[in-house]
Amino acid sequence: MLRNRTIRSSIASWGLACVVLAMVPVVACSSSSTAGPPDSGPDGASSVSSDGSTSDSRSDAGSVAASMCANPGEATPGPADDHCALPDGGTMVQTTSQASCMVSSLGDDGGDAASGDDGGGDLCDYGPTMYGYESDDDDCKYHVTWSSTPICEGAPGVVFTVTATHKTDGSPLTGANPGVEAFTTTPGDWDSAAYCDTMSTHPSGPPGGGFWPLTEGTSGTYTGPVQFDQAGQWTIRYHFYHECFDILPDSPHGHAAYHLTVP
Repeated sequence: MLRNRTIRSSIASWGLACVVLAMVPVVACSSSSTAGPPDSGPDGASSVSSDGSTSDSRSDAGSVAASMCANPGEATPGPADDHCALPDGGTMVQTTSQASCMVSSLGDDGGDAASGDDGGGDLCDYGPTMYGYESDDDDCKYHVTWSSTPICEGAPGVVFTVTATHKTDGSPLTGANPGVEAFTTTPGDWDSAAYCDTMSTHPSGPPGGGFWPLTEGTSGTYTGPVQFDQAGQWTIRYHFYHECFDILPDSPHGHAAYHLTVP
């Protein structure tokens, strides 16, 4: 959940796709569409510089098979992310606690579960989709950077390498069991920073549905393929600790989405 928003409480269950992906005994994801797993419960290249410019930082992701094409795509250019920045030059930091992972409603922690999502305010589960290859996650819990093999349409896919650290101390985000939610960008999200992109009529997922899984190599660094079956604007959303409910502010569950251009 966003740090500067009230806590959401809508939780829905997934099925086998989340169980296989998250590999935990109890998995349930909230969903507002058929686009793949959104967020509020368990579910289971270049970088942006300080002046907003981007520079190439793609990796070959080791020996994992990857698609190739003559004119690969990129993370869609745009302004550098600053949603966690404070007016005094500091940054917002949200701590996390594993004790909050399986709290499935506000009532589980002594709160009022009947108070509703955001008290009738903004119901979006996510922050704005971001540009480039680096940002803080939606809730200012983690700092995320990513790179990829050439971004091309078709199999075997684009191999993404994602590195995440805790904003509290810069330590690697280990054991986060991340996955990638990929879908064609919803009309309206392309030119509106405030648009809540939670759905798409054209998702991309592994056989059986759910997220494209990422495998941890070096501590806090995760790698895995994602396939894009058509050209155009896509959204990729990285989910961390997606087996956790995203109810309490300090839940480990985190997410960050980026615009992607597939040629």
